[in-house]
Amino acid sequence: MFAGIGGFRAGLTRVGGFQCVGHCEIDKYAEASYRAIHDIRKEERYYPDARAIDPNDLPDFDLLCGGFPCQAFSLAGRRKGFDDARGTLFFEIARLAETRRPSYLLLENVPGLLNHDGGRTFAAILSALSDLGYHVEWAVLNSKHFGVPQSRRRVFLICYLDPRCAGKILPVFGNGAKALIQLIGGAQGHRVYDPEGVACTQTAGGGGLGVKTGLYLLPPDAPFVDLCAGHPKRTQQSRCITARYGQTTLSNHKAERSGALLIKEATRKGYQEAAPGDSVDLGYPGSATRAGRVGVGVAHDAASVQGIVERGGRIRRLMPRECLRLQGFDDEQIDKILAINSDAQAYKQAGNSVTVTVIEAIGRRIRAVDEALRKEAAA
Repeated sequence: MFAGIGGFRAGLTRVGGFQCVGHCEIDKYAEASYRAIHDIRKEERYYPDARAIDPNDLPDFDLLCGGFPCQAFSLAGRRKGFDDARGTLFFEIARLAETRRPSYLLLENVPGLLNHDGGRTFAAILSALSDLGYHVEWAVLNSKHFGVPQSRRRVFLICYLDPRCAGKILPVFGNGAKALIQLIGGAQGHRVYDPEGVACTQTAGGGGLGVKTGLYLLPPDAPFVDLCAGHPKRTQQSRCITARYGQTTLSNHKAERSGALLIKEATRKGYQEAAPGDSVDLGYPGSATRAGRVGVGVAHDAASVQGIVERGGRIRRLMPRECLRLQGFDDEQIDKILAINSDAQAYKQAGNSVTVTVIEAIGRRIRAVDEALRKEAAA
């Protein structure tokens, strides 16, 4: 449900043992990317609009996944919740689950869902799921603990009919992660980050210097500390990827759009290749590039559209390829997405996606629990 480019499917495919029988996505560009990167069988069902799905038309399935639209519950939105039409789309999931009764639901949203309207919105969701007979557990997970350099906090709900699943799927614990290292501090619009820390939370917006993907400091030949007035204090983590795009002005929302990567030397074309222990794919027009990892640390909620560099240097934003890597997609998938989309659409699709590696970790738990229950039933 609300498949986007298929982050849920990509993660479960990596686990193995899952077979997708259908998906729903209303955005034609995201749907084109979905079809480009996934192996879709002829018999699979496609539904463009969740509100128009007849539950009796659905094939049999055991797991329903959905990152139901989060704008209504996000700090970046107006937080109207169920008063917002997008917020009510949760009940399309509930409507289908009521009729088809899949064994599991795996749902994702922003952490703001938990405290929206004093907790009453989340209570209404829990009540609806309970009325359908589902036991519900939830946890806020950060992508930076699951093998990608992005600090992206999201709440995941696992809902199950069999009470024996209790405590066996969530919580899922990832590994440790490096933190954001701030090179240039100050108000939003002036912060710049070091690539040795985590990357910014990716936003889906494209266009303009910095946009919502973070800013990157590319100094010529001096240590970064000589480029930064006052020997700025280093902080712990960088920021996160969101789905908003198309703006080139400063955002009014706090904690949105910032971050920077530091490349220590320049070449005649503008940049020195990063060393193996450094980070980036410098996929900027006219620059020497290196297809490498998108950072050594993690990303965070991005916070500005511009940065300040003392005594020279150059600022650039994350490229679409880097944003998709921060969401856990592999380069083969990314090549196919970039081949059919504008940068603006690629940014949007990256920001709207769930992080593939987080879904993979949860999927392994679901598969293990389900296989154990099936063995027990067959004994």
